[in-house]
Amino acid sequence: METMPWKVVIFNAMPEAMLLIYLGLTLIGIKPDKKRVFIAGVFQGVICYYVRKNFDFGIHILLQYLSFVILVWLFTKAPLIASFIASIIGIIIAILLESFIGISIPYLTGITILEIMSRDWIRIFICLPYLGTLILIAYLIDKYEFTLEQEIKILKKIK
Repeated sequence: METMPWKVVIFNAMPEAMLLIYLGLTLIGIKPDKKRVFIAGVFQGVICYYVRKNFDFGIHILLQYLSFVILVWLFTKAPLIASFIASIIGIIIAILLESFIGISIPYLTGITILEIMSRDWIRIFICLPYLGTLILIAYLIDKYEFTLEQEIKILKKIK
């Protein structure tokens, strides 16, 4: 079990959830209301705090994913299957970026993962390139109106 400091929840988990919800929905062709995305992201950040505090590694991932899907569905009013697909897309983006950035930054800075996880402000600072990349991707997707709608044929059934 991990106790995620509230600073990390506010500056990392909440913005990450907001960006992943926005990206997932936008990529499947749903333009979410940004206020609703904000609210869902805040709730997801709080849920992450309590799930990580009270559940062991492994089960916490499943619980966080389930809460992510439910919050996307409840707050953005997207259909449940669209919320499921958008959440999967968001999680895949997170895994790919966190894997690359999570390996690169400790390598480039010489700071160990243990030190990053034990020092709140370093943990927040290290997350900035990841969040910045998510913001850049969201900006480019909006600017060029890119979606995966054509690639995901199942969405035609839910619209």
